Amino acid sequence: MEKLAVGIVRTSHGVQGYVKVKSFSGETAHFSNMREVLLIKDNREKVYRIEAVKTVHAGVLIKFEGVDSPEAGKLLSGSEIWVERNLSAPLEDGEFYAADVQGCHLIYQGEDVGVVKSIIENGATDLLEIMVEGGTRIVPLTEQFVGTIDVQAKTIELKDDWVLL
Repeated sequence: MEKLAVGIVRTSHGVQGYVKVKSFSGETAHFSNMREVLLIKDNREKVYRIEAVKTVHAGVLIKFEGVDSPEAGKLLSGSEIWVERNLSAPLEDGEFYAADVQGCHLIYQGEDVGVVKSIIENGATDLLEIMVEGGTRIVPLTEQFVGTIDVQAKTIELKDDWVLL
């Protein structure tokens, strides 16, 4: 099955080894369904079993098996949390995972003008990093520049091509 990154460990919380987690989707309910996760940090991967999940106003607290102190929890800071797609946050109509648009072709007036390399989180709006002939370009993921996103067909409509210049 395909895995997706659903969050990142921020820092330790309390004295029992809980860690604070930022959910990439903003949703937190799906963390309660997880029994084990893959943590990835600095190209190292390790599977952790989950002992407990607490939802708090600022996100989620997770207690991993074998992580029993603040010091042990702090060592996990910066680790991405990866799970099987079926354990990630459910999507609403028109929503997609960042992983779904990677590799999509950017289409302007019927012509393929580039391929999505990644999505860059940028506070106000996400940005598409596009591989084009001669390098990379950045396209704001806004209605002004981006039209229909079809993750099944792996295409994204570009409304205005001056942004690629």
